[in-house]
Amino acid sequence: MNITINRAELLSAVQKASAIASEDAPLEPLKGVLLEADAAAGTLTLTATNIETSLEQKLACTAGEDDAVVMNAKLLAGMLGLMSGETAQLRRRLGTRLLTLSSGETIYNWSIGERGEFPKIELPFPEDTVKLSGIPSMARQTMFATKEDKSNPLMRCVNLMFTQEGLKGVGYNGRCLVTAKGDDKSTGNISLLLPANSLEKLAGLCSEADEFNVGVTGKFLVFQRPGLTFGALLMEGDYMDTDRLMNNIRNQFTLLTDVADLRRTLKTVAAVDPKGRVKLAFDGGRITFFCKGELGEACQKLETAPLTGTPQGGYWYQIPDLMACLRSLSGTATLGIAQAGMLDLSTEGAYYMQTAMREPAAAPVVVRETPKAKPEKAAKAKSPKAKSSKAKTAKKAA
Repeated sequence: MNITINRAELLSAVQKASAIASEDAPLEPLKGVLLEADAAAGTLTLTATNIETSLEQKLACTAGEDDAVVMNAKLLAGMLGLMSGETAQLRRRLGTRLLTLSSGETIYNWSIGERGEFPKIELPFPEDTVKLSGIPSMARQTMFATKEDKSNPLMRCVNLMFTQEGLKGVGYNGRCLVTAKGDDKSTGNISLLLPANSLEKLAGLCSEADEFNVGVTGKFLVFQRPGLTFGALLMEGDYMDTDRLMNNIRNQFTLLTDVADLRRTLKTVAAVDPKGRVKLAFDGGRITFFCKGELGEACQKLETAPLTGTPQGGYWYQIPDLMACLRSLSGTATLGIAQAGMLDLSTEGAYYMQTAMREPAAAPVVVRETPKAKPEKAAKAKSPKAKSSKAKTAKKAA
């Protein structure tokens, strides 16, 4: 390998590869990034994988020959970040497993791996694709409602539903459910289960405006834009019928409020027990938020605008789920309470449901015992010295 490349561009690409290649990987090659130089095309292809996801990036370079090496992604990113030159040179010592990386006044000599040691996943470009943008917002609005569950692995997935109206994402963890509208240009008739951690990694690699061509290749969902291809292994299984569930919701009453006001009020009372439960007590247009923890309790009132029904009653909800939802939403929201205290929030682009919980058990009262009074000590016996002094006085008097 003998290439010259823009150092900042290479650093950015290796940092993205580091997000895929894990230092905790069971196999050493999975901690690395595969660097493939194509002299004729004048490109350097970087590939990283953790088996579930794969990332391929192409950069322009000047290459003297075709070659491929594997380097630890995290260490390579660290070295490039410490260099100061505008360009970087990567030169392999002939017939060895050593690579010289130089830029400016800095030179590193580093041990490398070979192409055959790297488990590269081939991702041919799909024939049928749709356009998709807005991936970071889709991830933010759905991932919080997923969870790792060995008994139900589908709960760690986001259900991506390509419909005639566009993309819809669904997350469900057994306590809450969220649906979010995505790109309306992403039309189709297919439902896919994408692991939430794969969606999170993709969201970290792109911006809201980045547009991808998306399609299915074998068991992988492939996202492609110029210079970057991302593949994620799909899960298989039957996801719950969320449309049917939502269509069966019948609100007893609804209120109009602002998401920022709900978030601020919940954050205030949750300070006494951030991982506990909050009670929402409804009285007309007023909602009283109440939370109690082991060391104290808090309440705060919020005024809203009643829409339908007669707002009344009180219900308990899990704070972490509700807070995660409110952080992902914005703008004006319609808040409704359905049967059994089911809470639902709807905004222009998302719909959220959360089941009511039982009132938390009262914290045990700690009774502090009053220390027992110490028994009075018996009067000290008179010292022999005092007795002797009195005896001398009596003798003189005689």
